[in-house]
Amino acid sequence: MRSRFLNFCLGRAALYEALGWIHAFPAHSFRVCSSYESASKPSSSPSMRTFCFLLAETARDAGLPDWVQLIALFHGVGEAVKVLDPSNTGDMAESIYDWTISSRSGIVGCKIPQRATSSFGEFRPLNVDEEDPRFNSDIGAYQAHCGLENVLLMWSGCEYVYYLLRHNHATLPDEAFAMLRYFLLVDWHAHHDYSSLTNDIDDDMLPFVQEFVALRRRVKLSCVDCGDLTDHQCNFLWDIHYANVAAKYNCDHMFDW
Repeated sequence: MRSRFLNFCLGRAALYEALGWIHAFPAHSFRVCSSYESASKPSSSPSMRTFCFLLAETARDAGLPDWVQLIALFHGVGEAVKVLDPSNTGDMAESIYDWTISSRSGIVGCKIPQRATSSFGEFRPLNVDEEDPRFNSDIGAYQAHCGLENVLLMWSGCEYVYYLLRHNHATLPDEAFAMLRYFLLVDWHAHHDYSSLTNDIDDDMLPFVQEFVALRRRVKLSCVDCGDLTDHQCNFLWDIHYANVAAKYNCDHMFDW
């Protein structure tokens, strides 16, 4: 996946344009409605664009730094690859899986935390790395305390956005990149697994990641049935505030995807 997507040859588009594209995708991708609910009223579940704006606005109302607001706004734009590369990625959910949808992440190349496989432990023997001495220890293929910056995470939409921002020279602080890349790494920030691989820098980043996780969870729960923001509302918020923040951190130009 890295070889395929980190060449950034899908096309060029501004991040704000990508926000418009993810208006086509639901914020609650795994939500299941009862047959009664589906028949009695149309779904009011918001789009991913609406969720990103609501998350950014909640961060702004809370007085969080503008770079937190920007990560909140752009963390979901990984789904835009389904628009940029529809011939290859449009049927991912049916053919393999849709890696652009946020779900729990993990570090590959080392032992999987026991907690991570408790729900579907019966499938753990299917992982061939379990019997491979190169990968079945706490350190695995890495050096002890090498730091999360130097490990490979499961491929996801947020992992792609992390490299997208790096490749296109975004000037966000390290804390912003840590929030974006690690908020899905639940076994680390919630349960303190992977301690054989983390270092002092990761310890410093942990509170920022945890705060972003709590913020995102709070907004996610509050907007299950909220209405979708209109194009006019999104354009207004962008023009009065987020365009200036994006320019401040070199996130307002055309990006290579």
